Parts: sequence; C-alpha cells; structure tokens
Amino acid sequence: MLPMLADEFNISASQAGLLITVTFLPLGLAPVVYGYFLQAIPARLMLTVALILLMVDQLAFYLVSEYWHLLLLRSIQGLLLPAVFTALMTYCSSMADGGRIRRTMGIYIGATILGGFLGRVIGGFFASGYAWHTAYVVMGCLLILPLIALRYASADAEISFSRLDIRSISRVMKNRHNRYLYLVLSSVFFVYASILNLIPFRLLEIDPLVSPAVISSLYIGYLVGIPIALYSEQISKILGSDRCGLLSGLGLTGLGVLSYLFRDYTVLLLMMFCFAGGFFFIHSTLSGLVNHLAKEHKGVVNGLYVSIYYLSGALASWLPGIVYEDYGWGSVIVMLVLILILSGWFVVRLTERGA
Repeated sequence: MLPMLADEFNISASQAGLLITVTFLPLGLAPVVYGYFLQAIPARLMLTVALILLMVDQLAFYLVSEYWHLLLLRSIQGLLLPAVFTALMTYCSSMADGGRIRRTMGIYIGATILGGFLGRVIGGFFASGYAWHTAYVVMGCLLILPLIALRYASADAEISFSRLDIRSISRVMKNRHNRYLYLVLSSVFFVYASILNLIPFRLLEIDPLVSPAVISSLYIGYLVGIPIALYSEQISKILGSDRCGLLSGLGLTGLGVLSYLFRDYTVLLLMMFCFAGGFFFIHSTLSGLVNHLAKEHKGVVNGLYVSIYYLSGALASWLPGIVYEDYGWGSVIVMLVLILILSGWFVVRLTERGA
C-alpha cells in the first residue's frame, strides 16, 4: 500500500518508507526500555492489553486526513508491538524443553510468515476495491481473533523481562557466537526489508497502472517460508551443518535479489519464492540457534534479537529509498548483494570452531 499512500499524500518513496521506519524504530528500542517496568507480568494480561490498544490504533486510521496522522499512529504501533513479540518469543522458548526449542521457534516464525502474507494480501485487496482506510479498519477488527485465542493460553505463565541495561547486554555480547549471530541477522533482514519496501515502487516503475491487489499478489512467495520455518532444523541436517544451511540460505536470497533486475512480473513472482525461502530459512535457523545456545539470560538474548531485527528494518525502510531515488534500482541491487556477501563472512565466523 505504500505507493498508494505516497500518491494520496503526495510524498516520495523515502517519505513513505518512514511509515515503516517509525514503527520499526520503536520496535528496536522498546525491548531495551520495557525491561525497566515489565517485571513478571502475566503473559496473557500483557498480550490482551497490547492487542486491545492495537485494535483501537488500527480503527483510528479511519480518521486520518494528513500524513503526520499516519506517522503518529504507526509510531504508537511500534511502541505496542515489542511487548507482544518479545513476550511470545520468550514464552515459546521457555515452554519448550531443550530438545524442542528449535522446532518451537520454527512454528513461531511460521506463524509470523502467515501473518505477514495475510496482512499484505488483505490490505491490497481492500485498498484496491474500497477506500484505503478500509484496509486498516478490517485488520483492526481481525485482532478480535487473537484476543479470543488468548482465552485458551495459560493464565499462570509469566514473562520475566530481564532488563537490557549495559551490564546485561555486555554479558550477552561477550559471547562471540551471539555477536556474529546478531550481525548475520541485522544484515540479512536489512536486505529483506529493503526489497519488500521498494518492490511496490519498482512495479509501478515497470507498469504505472499496476494496482495494490496485483502488488500484494507478489507476496504469495511468502508462503514458502512456512514449511521452511517448520523444518529448518531438518534441512540444516540434510545439508550437513548450520554453516552449510545458512550459506545456502544466503545463496537463495542473493539469487532472489539479482532476479529483481528483471522487469517481467511472472519472473518476479516466481523468484519471490526463492528470495523469501532463503530469508526465512536463515531467520528460522538463527532464532533457533540463539535460544539453543543461550544457557542464561534468555530474556536478554531474545530482547536483543528483537531489537536488532527491527533496528535493521528501520534503517532498511529509509536508506534504500534514498539510494533508489538518487541512483536508481540497479544501485539498490548492487548495495544489497554486497551486504549479502558480508553476511556470508559473518556466517563463517559464527559457525567456526564447532558453533
């Protein structure tokens, strides 16, 4: 929907990207702040309150008439979502025994993939057939479903948010595996978010008459990430090791990035499976590894994972838009390929000496 919003409010691609940045930036910073006041809060209570506030925020989009209204509502979302994501990651990993952590996190990633796909498809469908506000209102109403699901969650489960202060962060970052894991995560998600944010504008460049519904259909490749997330550990075993698996994922992601130099929609649609499959395999493997390797400070480890993930997304939703506007699509692709090459070196460092 970004191109439609850019046209509606007469803003550039990089300004439209700020609608993503103002959500991702709080998502990246909030886990660091939340630890100071979210201590031992029952998970169900916290998630219920956050979802209700998110619903109100989504419904408020119906009243939006200026660009700054959009920025404000998106910023509020960015403050609410970290409580949900950090709680769910830590809750899922703490409820699984040591041998099932990677499988459990794969299921978690699979659920986020399905949500990301449905959000884009539902948004594109309603934005094409109705006023653009409608898409936000519909998705706000859909938050009733997780609120119902929470009735069946354990009322006794609690999430202890370890404070992400300098000392706790320092203890986690002293582990070399954590350092390189976070570097791989940040660089790969930067590439992934860059493509997802700019591909709608690229499609409009190729065909100025393309509709939001057609743009959203491109994201059907998202769905390949669900089985990949669920079976990422088995895939790594088939490939021989986590190193081979992560490098293979980078190769698929890189092939997908290069394919976006083509102008044919069918090619772009098919290669989204390759691009998304590579990224989600890497994401699933890393989220499993970070919890598998974390012997202590698991709340801090997951909080940092969420922070780094979304801080890189915040940068990716803004910087590539400037490169695109000033230097063109080809320059964006070159930049992203170079970042993936650097990611490969991080993977080698992460997995050496028996990681």
